[in-house]
Amino acid sequence: MEISPSLPDYDEIEHVLREAGVTTSAAEAHGIITGVLCGPNGQAVSWQNLILGRQEQPVAALSAELAQILTVLYQQTHARLYSVDYEFEPLLPGDDCTFQQQIDGLSDWCRGYLFGLLSGGVKDVSELSGDAGEIVADIFRISEAETDEAGVDEADARAFAELVEYIRVGVQLVFEELQPPVSKH
Repeated sequence: MEISPSLPDYDEIEHVLREAGVTTSAAEAHGIITGVLCGPNGQAVSWQNLILGRQEQPVAALSAELAQILTVLYQQTHARLYSVDYEFEPLLPGDDCTFQQQIDGLSDWCRGYLFGLLSGGVKDVSELSGDAGEIVADIFRISEAETDEAGVDEADARAFAELVEYIRVGVQLVFEELQPPVSKH
């Protein structure tokens, strides 16, 4: 069993993005990368430009630190999706963040993933068939998640962990269904 090196730290990515003036969150950036990699034409997509959003700066103008951390994030996500050990996991705010921040991060990740899928060559996510279509529809619904300002209990935390696990497994399934057989593992 081969374990890929860990993803870059969420807070570090968030800091580097903010320092560069990029409004995309770390979770959304990882969602974009993951969606692009899952898409049938993802290898041809300039994923850096998707993360930069409406920023006017070209990719070549990125700071060395931002370019490096995004490249490592892309490479590690790629390795995890292609791993036979199913090591993929979404990059989300950690347990040291508030539950609201975790929900916001999950919503951001899901929106980024959907954007990445469309950019990666999925023409219409509603036309995906079978399990992939159902998972993507669920991810769309999760992208609109909001929390109640009331206190968070253990059941909420458990439900959140189950959603993250569903996304982890679901994204791997979508990846397997959308990638051409010759490029798998």
